[in-house]
Order: sequence, then structure tokens, then C-alpha cells
Amino acid sequence: MPAPYHHCTRCGSPDVPAASPREFVCASCGYRHFITPFPAAVALVLDEGGRLLVCRRAHQPGLGRMSLPGGVIEPGETGEQAAAREVREETGLHLPAVAFRPLATLPNEYEFQDYLWPTLDLFYTVQAPENAALRPDPAEVSEALWLPPEDAAMCDFAFESNRRAVRLLLSARNQVPQTQGEAHNLPHFCQSAA
Repeated sequence: MPAPYHHCTRCGSPDVPAASPREFVCASCGYRHFITPFPAAVALVLDEGGRLLVCRRAHQPGLGRMSLPGGVIEPGETGEQAAAREVREETGLHLPAVAFRPLATLPNEYEFQDYLWPTLDLFYTVQAPENAALRPDPAEVSEALWLPPEDAAMCDFAFESNRRAVRLLLSARNQVPQTQGEAHNLPHFCQSAA
């Protein structure tokens, strides 16, 4: 895969050799360019029956493969705000950022502009309201569907971090003691904020 920097971002020199796998140094002015993980927010959205929202990607990378709603965190956003925005943009579900609960952070890679960039994916769980209507954005998602998490764990996900997060959700659900009256036997961190 080609280097991410073809010209120095400070002086424009085309001579930016790799000093290490994560550092590129301009031969003309010495400016150092680093490859650091981009933060991304990803949502594990559960419906009232405990099913997980899974999307089929409408673009590369992973065109036609499955994913969880998510994307890069924008400047000024919290992880929860980014997760809520990505869910809204991709599926049409409007869920408040305060309802998102942290599950895990997992490393990932994302191919963009011919380079495999590292990301750090922040996974959140959130409960969708009853009878939530999905309106997938065709530019982002070719299909959105609700699956039992056990089935979703076997999906052909575009990103390994998504598969790992679903497994963590299943593991946490199976380890958390349930109390009578807890909605649909979901662990406490999957419930919306009251």
C-alpha cells in the first residue's frame, strides 16, 4: 500500500521518506508527519426484543458487507454525540447522545484514499424506542436490519472490531446477573438513560 504522504504538508516537498512505520520526515524541511489512530464511534443499537441493528455497507471499504452504524468522530464531538449522529445519518434513528453507554474501545484499520489508516473504535450500546422506524441513507447503507446478537456475531462484517464488539456484548449479556423486571434480559449498560 502506498505511503499516506506524497508531499510535505508544511513546505510541499515531494521527498517525505518513512523514518518508521508511523513516522514520515520531510527531507527538505524536517517536518515530521505521524500516523496516529483516528477516533471513531460505533453503536450497538438494540431494539425492544434485544435484536441488534446491523447495516450492509453501500460504499468502500467493505462494499456489500455488514457493519454496525459508526464513523469518525468530528471536531468538538464527544464519542456519544458522534455515535448518535452516525446512527441518525446512516439509519434515520434519532437517539439522544445521553442514552449511549460505553462498552469497549478496540483498535481497527480503515482504508481511505489508498492507505490503511489505524483507528480506535469507541463502542457504545443504546436501546432503540419501541417500533423504531429505520430509514437508511442509500449513500451510506444499502440495507439495515435487526438480528439476534447471536446471529450478528456470525455476520460477514467489514471490520474485525465490529465482530469483536458483538462478541463482547454477548459475553457481557451472559455474565451480568438479571433481576426480575429488567427489560428483555439486557444488561444494565444496554438500557436507555431514564
